[in-house]
Amino acid sequence: MKMRIQVVFERDDEPPIVDEIACLECETLTPDTLGLTLAEAKTVLTQLQDTLVKAQVAAFVTQQQICSHCGTPRRCKGRHQIVVRSLFGRLTLSSPRLYTCACQAADTRRSSSPLAELLSERTTPELRYLEAKWAALLP
Repeated sequence: MKMRIQVVFERDDEPPIVDEIACLECETLTPDTLGLTLAEAKTVLTQLQDTLVKAQVAAFVTQQQICSHCGTPRRCKGRHQIVVRSLFGRLTLSSPRLYTCACQAADTRRSSSPLAELLSERTTPELRYLEAKWAALLP
């Protein structure tokens, strides 16, 4: 038996996007093949995390590429990689650097990286909480 695990992204103004994250082959039932193995569960969770993060980052970057004041598209100066630590491992994200729109005041910065500014601590709050909790339990 073959099992496919898919994620469906639904946005208000777009048709649903279906992304397959895993395809598992189920063998005949034995105590060893009942349910997911640890390796299969890790693979599914990793693929789910990657798919979800890519969609979230893409939506955020698309939103930031439009000037919030005048609505014109902002030009991209370049891209760099940022690493964010989460409870499920390290995430390497492509962060665009966008020029400031001409409608902004001249004394503001010429370019910025909205994703890098949003994720300035480079660690998710849930990971920071658990690290602090575990550290408090050490003698």
